[in-house]
Amino acid sequence: MNDRSQMILQVLAETKETGTITSVSDAARTLLIRHGARQEGDGSLVVSRENRISLVVEAVSQGIDIESVVERTTWKDFEGLVARVLNENDYICVESFRKRGKDSSRGMEIDVIGVKGITIVVIDAKMWGARRGKTSALMTAAERQKERTARLSGQMGKLSEKLGGFRSGTYRLIPVLVTWLIEELVFHEGVPIVPIFELNSFLLDLSLYDDMLVSFDALV
Repeated sequence: MNDRSQMILQVLAETKETGTITSVSDAARTLLIRHGARQEGDGSLVVSRENRISLVVEAVSQGIDIESVVERTTWKDFEGLVARVLNENDYICVESFRKRGKDSSRGMEIDVIGVKGITIVVIDAKMWGARRGKTSALMTAAERQKERTARLSGQMGKLSEKLGGFRSGTYRLIPVLVTWLIEELVFHEGVPIVPIFELNSFLLDLSLYDDMLVSFDALV
């Protein structure tokens, strides 16, 4: 691992909890400022989630082991990385969409929702690295995301409020699982399990997977 890679990992580790770093080398300071960190009057640096996400992207492009990156990131970083890819593909995003449960209905939480036209991708972001039983765990997670998406089709009013309103019509909701795991795109019960760094190409080629995707229609 070269010096720059080690520096990126160190910065990610030191800013994981507070987002602020007080003592850095000149090289690390230059790196952080280039990624948009804000320098305070006392010389400390405020590193936002967007700054950290940029560092994560650079870390992976540098060939740093994914497990090393995962250890130094938070689930909010990962959600933000997913949302960034969606935004870059012209999706409007909502993160951490929640519905509280009542006596007569279950609550739910969805990590990231992206809307583009009448297509709504409903994403569960799994920040899992290598782990025993990961395949069966991912299959179970995909099944649960499928069930959540079906229930979300009945919550379009609440989602519309979050996004500032929907045009009338029928929307197509597609459950998706996104993971850190560097594996091929696979499907389970019609739910795609997409490695984060293949998400961009998956969105670009979404129409090619129509026959393989499970989806739910929702009328607004």
